[in-house]
Amino acid sequence: MIIEKIDIKSFGRITDMTLNFSKTVNVIEGDNEAGKSTIAAFIKYMLFGFDSAESEERVSERRKRINWQTGTAAGSMLVTVKGKQYLISRSTTPSTVVNGRMTYKEESSIIDVESGNNAFGKMPAGEVFFGVNRELFENTAFLGQIGDSSINEGSVKESIENILFSGAEKLNNQRACAKIREKMDGIIREGGQSGVVAELRRKYAELQAAMERSDEDNKQILAKEAELYHIRRERADAEEKLNGLYDLNDCYKNVMLIQTFDKLHELEEDSQAKSTAYDEFISDNTRAGFVPTEQYLSDISTARRNVNDAYHNLNERESDFEREKNAIGITKEIESAIELSDAMGGEEALLNRVVGLRKTFTGSILFSILCALGFIAALVYELVATGALATLALRIIVGVIGLAALVGVDILLFKAIKKNKVLAKLASDFGVSGFQNLKGKIAVIAEAREKRDGMIRSTESARVALDEARVAYDNAKTELTRIIVRWGEEPPTQDLNDFLNKLELKVSSFLEKQNILLEEKKVAEITVKDIRRTLADKNEINVRAQVSPLKRKSLSNINHDQIITGIALFKNKITEQDRLAFNVESELVTLKARAGDPAEYHAKMVALEEKIEELTNKHKAYFVALKALETIFAPEFLQDLVNSQPNL
Repeated sequence: MIIEKIDIKSFGRITDMTLNFSKTVNVIEGDNEAGKSTIAAFIKYMLFGFDSAESEERVSERRKRINWQTGTAAGSMLVTVKGKQYLISRSTTPSTVVNGRMTYKEESSIIDVESGNNAFGKMPAGEVFFGVNRELFENTAFLGQIGDSSINEGSVKESIENILFSGAEKLNNQRACAKIREKMDGIIREGGQSGVVAELRRKYAELQAAMERSDEDNKQILAKEAELYHIRRERADAEEKLNGLYDLNDCYKNVMLIQTFDKLHELEEDSQAKSTAYDEFISDNTRAGFVPTEQYLSDISTARRNVNDAYHNLNERESDFEREKNAIGITKEIESAIELSDAMGGEEALLNRVVGLRKTFTGSILFSILCALGFIAALVYELVATGALATLALRIIVGVIGLAALVGVDILLFKAIKKNKVLAKLASDFGVSGFQNLKGKIAVIAEAREKRDGMIRSTESARVALDEARVAYDNAKTELTRIIVRWGEEPPTQDLNDFLNKLELKVSSFLEKQNILLEEKKVAEITVKDIRRTLADKNEINVRAQVSPLKRKSLSNINHDQIITGIALFKNKITEQDRLAFNVESELVTLKARAGDPAEYHAKMVALEEKIEELTNKHKAYFVALKALETIFAPEFLQDLVNSQPNL
């Protein structure tokens, strides 16, 4: 057996490793723990799988070699045996947990690369290709790490004897017969329900059934291929008709494009005419370099309204001024009193003077009374004073005080009389008598002054407002005149409102006509622009060259809706045919994948027949040998023969 390639999917610490070997001696080298022993263990795993035996002293090989990342062990090995290639595959995956321990499911197969069939059933590859069990392989051909293997001489000797067995003359009769029966059972067991021949017959029956199914599938394949041919032919017919309709549609579109080009040229001429009419209208109505606008009409209306408002305001201000100017004023007596008050410094100063005179008069009277009482007291003292109170000094002092008091009375009375005369004179000047009446008269003068000053202020304010109203009116007329002459119009000399009505109507008519012409011009320009945009990628000369006048005339009677409907109909038909073809092709793929080649099945059946015949003949030979051993050798003779043989 030659190992050509190993593919380690998951084993120990190795994942996804592939090694190709030559047909000569191969050496794997590397550092410690690099995986050399793991590769050797993987080859043994491919041949025999894991040893199911476990002990307390060591970890089982399976647990040691299961990859800790994937939790599995899996891979394949390509070998050549007697010129034929076989692919050995094996995997160990977790299954269930029993009594707290994980159990594993192990699957293996040996595939004949040439035929692709599973060969040798579930037998380990090592036993199939080497004829030895796991124990002998480990004790002979396989050398693991030092300390991992031990040689059992007894099992090795017995296995070598079995391998070298070739005749009854070297073994005792019982062992020879047992070996022959074992070989016979391997070929055909009692009843014929098991053994290699039974397995081959089952495969033969399976191939025969598969060939029958293949014949049936091939018949269906022929029917499906005929159906597919019919579908494709109908699709080709529909596609041909669709292409014809596409040609008609393209031709029709070109005719429509030619009509669009014709319409474009007409619209271009119309647009140019409208643009010329608009320009001429603007030119005819341009005066002094000015063309009326909506703003001009608004300016006329605003200026007109401002003139009217200014005129009405001027009339109101004139009425106000006349009313203020002709308002009833104060009496001449009050006016004289105001003039007299002005001469004396005004009402406030006059009032302060009157109050001062009154206070001085009253104070003088009071002090004169006090002085008189002092004089009387001094006189009484002089008349009645006796004893110690009547000393000369005291009399002199009291006398002086009395004289002073008498003089004070005279002075104060004189002053009081003087002040009273002045106060009486003031009251007389203002046409009243008495202090209180004079105060009242001063208050009346102050009120009259306030009224007079208010009237003066109102009249002045009315005069100023009148002047401002005249200026505003003149400015409004000036602005209106400026607006009127802007369009070359002469301001009116009379009947302004009638003139403005006619001017506004004239401007409105112009603007209305301008808007109509402008809108027509814009619509024509936009229409031309839109059509040009739709034809931007079209060449008129090329389009006209593609449609002859005769074809254009014939297409004039074709209903384009029928062309579009036909295109949609045949497109749907093609889609449906594609769907049917896809379904039939899918069925063909399934049938061809399942059908196989009947000739191949027949060849395999012939090979199986030859193999069955060969094994049957071999079984007969074993049967003849077994009968010969059972009849020829006596037990005593065989025992002596065995005892005389040397140990192997």
